Amino acid sequence: MPGGPPPQCSDSGNHDGHQSNPLTLGVGLGSLSSTLRFDESDEVEIEMNTTSLSGAWRLNEKWSLRGGLGIILDGKLTPTGQSTQNVQSGGLLAVGVEYLWQRGEDFKPYVDYSVFISASSAQVENPTTEETTSYFSSDLRVGGRASWIINDRLFPYLTARVFGGPVTWELNGAEVIGSDIHHYQVALGTALQFGKTGTFIEWAGLGEKALSVGMSYAW
Repeated sequence: MPGGPPPQCSDSGNHDGHQSNPLTLGVGLGSLSSTLRFDESDEVEIEMNTTSLSGAWRLNEKWSLRGGLGIILDGKLTPTGQSTQNVQSGGLLAVGVEYLWQRGEDFKPYVDYSVFISASSAQVENPTTEETTSYFSSDLRVGGRASWIINDRLFPYLTARVFGGPVTWELNGAEVIGSDIHHYQVALGTALQFGKTGTFIEWAGLGEKALSVGMSYAW
């Protein structure tokens, strides 16, 4: 959910520093896959699919507040050498701030930085034993993004994020603590603006892998 269109997209073509549309609301779908390591030894492949509602509020021409609520639709946790366990529906929350460090022009990109805190929780069912365990994760995510404007409508961007935080689960009858083995994510994305309505897609192929798509509307 920390992903999304570049912050200048909600200006709806106004790039002179005056924020005509301070509020942007969006809906999105996302999926991620990565590897978790628990107790410094046990590795677990993770896949999750989510849907979310997000909002961004421009405080001024530099700073924005962002937040979102989401639902974990389904997913899988697969410990090495063991059967796959099914992630049941759960919830997630993210809040953060973005800072527009540089406004772009021609080939000069817009550059913004962000800090997000997020948490997610879900129930996981073992199909063999039919037992249910609790999964919880939280992380602090810091990112930077460079984006360009093409014809006041298309916004391609490149973003990189680093993150870290604990993940707790019950594995082989014992509560374990771990984290993602990558702690970074590099993604390409683009947003397309139609007046006050925008769409975006983002693909992260390095580090934590993820794909997200969505729509937004600016007031």
